[in-house]
Amino acid sequence: MRLRLRRPSIIVTAAFTSIVLAAGVVPAAGQDEVLLEAPMRGTDDPQPATGLIVQFDEDVSAVPEDLVEDVAEELPDGLEITEAEAGPEDLALLSLSDEVDATELDEAIDELEARPDVAWAIPNGIRFPQATANDPLYTSDQWNLHGTWGVRADRAWDVTTGRPSVRVAVIDTGILKSHPDLKGRLAKGRDFVDRDYRCLNVTCTKTRSTGTSRSAGDGNGWDSNPADPGNWRTASTCRHLGPEFDPRTSSWHGTHVAGIIAAKRNNRLGIAGIAPGVKVQAVRALGRCGGSDWDIAMSIVWASGAKVRAYDKKHGKIKVNPKPSQVINLSLGSSVNTAARAAKICRFYAKFAAVARKRGATLVAAAGNNYGNHALNVPSSCPGYIAVAATTTAGAKADFSNQGKGIDVAAPGVRIPSTYNTGARGPSTHAWALMSGTSMAAPAVSATAALAYSVGISHPVVVERVLKATARRAGGCSVAQCGAGVVDADAVVRVAAPLTAPKIVGTPRPGRTARSTRGRWRNASAVRLTWYRGSKAVAQGRTYTPTRADLGRRLTVRAVATGSTSRPGIYHESSKVVKAATRTSAKMPKRVSKSKRAKVTVRVASSYGRPTGKIIVRDGKKRIKVVKIKAKHRGKITFRLPTIAKKGKHRIRIVYGGNGKLSKSSVVKKIRVR
Repeated sequence: MRLRLRRPSIIVTAAFTSIVLAAGVVPAAGQDEVLLEAPMRGTDDPQPATGLIVQFDEDVSAVPEDLVEDVAEELPDGLEITEAEAGPEDLALLSLSDEVDATELDEAIDELEARPDVAWAIPNGIRFPQATANDPLYTSDQWNLHGTWGVRADRAWDVTTGRPSVRVAVIDTGILKSHPDLKGRLAKGRDFVDRDYRCLNVTCTKTRSTGTSRSAGDGNGWDSNPADPGNWRTASTCRHLGPEFDPRTSSWHGTHVAGIIAAKRNNRLGIAGIAPGVKVQAVRALGRCGGSDWDIAMSIVWASGAKVRAYDKKHGKIKVNPKPSQVINLSLGSSVNTAARAAKICRFYAKFAAVARKRGATLVAAAGNNYGNHALNVPSSCPGYIAVAATTTAGAKADFSNQGKGIDVAAPGVRIPSTYNTGARGPSTHAWALMSGTSMAAPAVSATAALAYSVGISHPVVVERVLKATARRAGGCSVAQCGAGVVDADAVVRVAAPLTAPKIVGTPRPGRTARSTRGRWRNASAVRLTWYRGSKAVAQGRTYTPTRADLGRRLTVRAVATGSTSRPGIYHESSKVVKAATRTSAKMPKRVSKSKRAKVTVRVASSYGRPTGKIIVRDGKKRIKVVKIKAKHRGKITFRLPTIAKKGKHRIRIVYGGNGKLSKSSVVKKIRVR
């Protein structure tokens, strides 16, 4: 049966009602959302820095003095490097002639990180104990940041508020880029809400464009502008899709999600984001009638930096995202009626999660607000997505939050304040509002993941391990309800965590000692290496000598930190298949007539079994012959090459491609064609 690609996937959020507050809180019976009034003026507090901290790549040999010339060209006028000194673990410290605001070093950092010998660079900032914020709603309403069961963002800020080079894609309704609490926090995004279509069958696997843009609401389809025009609708707006679309006012949902992640901090205005130093990349995929699975999937592809054109030819050439997002937030989804249908849709969403994760992105999805079974919610229940449940101020599961199989972590999702707008249809006055839902919990996890990337934890698998290993779970919130628990941003940025994987040097062979690096770590005083044959631990330490029992098996080395900053479940690993060496030799004439087919005898020798597989013959770069060598050949096979028409010298390369137990090897023969 064909996979459903175009059926609309409806956003899952609570109903929206707005009440303007002059002061205090005005109760609204039966409603979860209220509008908050905050001052519309503010000032940015400085973020002082006295230099730059640089991490060299572990595989290169470099000295701090090599960096000075490149950095000096990108410094503000009058500023210079006064000292360049080496530190531990391939670190370097570049000291400046004067204190400067950290944001003025962005160009110098970009220049450094463009070098092949530099892994990352950050300002050498001045830190203060127990960072807080002067934003008016921070103390009174942002329990999700600093409350007992908040994400402890205020403590994490002592380490990092997020790096501007880290981006979080918000795949949502679009964004209001003129909101004062989001000023300077946005990266260039894109709109993937397509023109309207009509379902031609019950499952909507066949569609036809209607030529209208009622759902998009901006007069067109895919374009480069992710601005939110408002997702209000009347009873007839989405009638072409079915009767289930009730009238509503605009939700400004994407703007609210973006504020939770990265609203400006210390501007004496509104709220502070959990990761106020990172950038939000708005990717619009939800219109008045929700968003189609295909548009959402292409949003994921684009946000990750992959080529949309490789999957979608209909929309022509879509420019590759020049600055991909490391974290992709999906505060969207819908529940289906059977597990079989969910599994089928998940095959689709898992495909595109794999595309993004291969490029280094972590995907975070809301678990849904259906008071029901999370296993039926897509895409959060699909492989490759971190599913987020919503919790209350007491750390308990919010009543509306889905539960069950596949919940990974939880985050605050009840009465969460963030950026908003008063417009019932189009944009009007910028404001702040309280909203509830897993849509509000997911960006808390995305922001926390962005802080992890900001301190160098950059592999999606490791990011997920760190989020889970450092989470806290209230006694009344079970694994089925809250997964590993409420994410803890402070613990994430302080825990011992791997920045790179351990690396097995060369191809491991039986009887020959294999060696591994430990990888680079942060906050780790000691790291233990364990070698595994399949799932069985066979040795510890930096070296291991494979035996015949390892032949053809996958050998894995796993690095785990030990000490007070370590947590169970945080590790990084890499693996290679143990293969025996082979030696290929060949016998063929040195001179060949261009009208004759040269006879070739190839021998492949190994001490660990009879070679099987393919032998490939190339004339220069051109493949001219492929033959199969079987066990019955006992490592020796004779065949004839095709005629070679071009006279002169030829370089013939004969390659044995190897198999599951034997490595590839090759030999080069030089011949003259007459």
